[in-house]
Amino acid sequence: MASMNAVPSDPTDDLAAAEAARARLTRSLRLPSWFHTFLGAAVAVQVATAAYGVEQQSDAGLLLVGAGCLAFLVVALVLLARFRKLNGVRVEGFTSRAVMGTSTRSSLVHLAAMGAAIWAAFEGQPWLVAVASIVGGAGYAASSRLWWEGYLRDPAPHARAESRAVLAMGAVTLVAALVLLVLNR
Repeated sequence: MASMNAVPSDPTDDLAAAEAARARLTRSLRLPSWFHTFLGAAVAVQVATAAYGVEQQSDAGLLLVGAGCLAFLVVALVLLARFRKLNGVRVEGFTSRAVMGTSTRSSLVHLAAMGAAIWAAFEGQPWLVAVASIVGGAGYAASSRLWWEGYLRDPAPHARAESRAVLAMGAVTLVAALVLLVLNR
């Protein structure tokens, strides 16, 4: 009976309290040490191995492409585990946009680096492959940092990840591209 006599809370006060709690949580979030450095290095390795793997157009080349992707995936998973252990929470959008590079900026940087590195590999310019890979990794890390800083300033618009349908479409496209690469060698 006591609960029936309680005065209902004001929704405005509840919303303000929720917003204050979100702001406190956001201010307390930290990235693991060397987060962007490791992320950028993993992308640089992935770009370089992909460039040489595509250029070789062989089974060994495909293995090299796969090894670079695996190296990136391992680093990404370790970074995400370190983030969750440090903060005790998952941040919506962080995995897809800041780590996996689904933000427009990260995607464009990665695409440009990959294109330049593959072109350089076909031209027999290993120094240019290295430059494109390093610049691509640094740009990817900078894109991730910009997303993180934007999230800390205003979490609401940054706390959106791509839908599962969009991610599934991307995965299907990647698999189809790999199948075409294998069939056309």
